[in-house]
Amino acid sequence: MTSKLQTGIITLVSSAVLAGGGAALAGPAAQAMERSGDRAAAAVPDPGVTKPVGGGKCTYTKWGGTFLCKSQVRHKLPNGHWQVFVIGTNKQAYSRWSSPGGGVSRWTSLGGQCIKPGQRSIDMAWANGWNFAITCIGTNDKRYYKERYASGSWSSWRLNKY
Repeated sequence: MTSKLQTGIITLVSSAVLAGGGAALAGPAAQAMERSGDRAAAAVPDPGVTKPVGGGKCTYTKWGGTFLCKSQVRHKLPNGHWQVFVIGTNKQAYSRWSSPGGGVSRWTSLGGQCIKPGQRSIDMAWANGWNFAITCIGTNDKRYYKERYASGSWSSWRLNKY
């Protein structure tokens, strides 16, 4: 079941449909990590540093994945663990986070179409404990935001009117 919503010219795809769909984001190394059940990343609460892999693409040294360089945001959660947001090679927003048990989630699509890596295309709008928002410059050069609620659920992408 796919749910699509047109907001301006940005097409959003429900993260429930693409959850765990890291293949669009990931290269061979990250796909191998997913097949291994994230055993290598499970003991690593920190994403590491960003490392170029060529062609304007980067990876996190400890969490893997392949994403557009200069399109990542690291956010320390209230429990001391990390959550990162990146623009995948398919220009969708993705996230990955460490868990209190020491493991790391799979790359999860947040949908959207983000452009202009290196120009704060993906960014944190604000953070207040477990409530925060990420922003993304859409294909129409307008900034959109997606809010994370304390419950862990996310809003749909919305046009930032400010």
